[in-house]
Amino acid sequence: FEFLDGDSLECFIHTSCSVPIVPGDQIGPFEIVGDEDCSPEPKNRCVYADVGTDVNGDTTIEVHFNYQNLQENRIWAENCDPRDAPGNCPGFDLDPQPSDWIGFYPCEEKETEPLAFQKEPAFWAYTCFDGDRPCYRDSPDTATASGVEIVNDATLPNFGREGRYTSIAQVEAEGGGCYIVLLNKMDGYSAPPYYNLCMGNEIMLPDKS
Repeated sequence: FEFLDGDSLECFIHTSCSVPIVPGDQIGPFEIVGDEDCSPEPKNRCVYADVGTDVNGDTTIEVHFNYQNLQENRIWAENCDPRDAPGNCPGFDLDPQPSDWIGFYPCEEKETEPLAFQKEPAFWAYTCFDGDRPCYRDSPDTATASGVEIVNDATLPNFGREGRYTSIAQVEAEGGGCYIVLLNKMDGYSAPPYYNLCMGNEIMLPDKS
């Protein structure tokens, strides 16, 4: 990884860690405090997530989102397909829609080539967070532009954690790890990847294998 000191000198440390490096880890005299995607204060993003547990010890993810009056200079994935028509990406409509959705992707999907996030998410839900109801059919004026939602296997819709997707419990049973939260449109050039409204922070799901 890379860090900058007070004189803006670049330094690199090579590690052979077999697990993701997260804020709070200590490597020799250095403590990991975060980066632009794994920040102790990700609240400058229009979507971010915090991991916790419920009274039964099961993982919960508290998702905060607010994308009213979203601007082109927001933090987003910038993973437009070069084959897309001019003006489609960037340039797609940033106004909230009932079909917008929040998905969680393995962190390594951010680095895939030729485009980031070119696979389906591990699990996801519409921004309306109304169980299995297909919110994308709702009137545009009912779109949920902001909210705080608790995501767990009880609140995720079946279509967002079954079939090609997975449950949080299954992710943890397979080792957990680093995941990143995205707010996407239900559209894209030969999606995935989907048109990305906002790229959120990285979280760590526990290893329960």
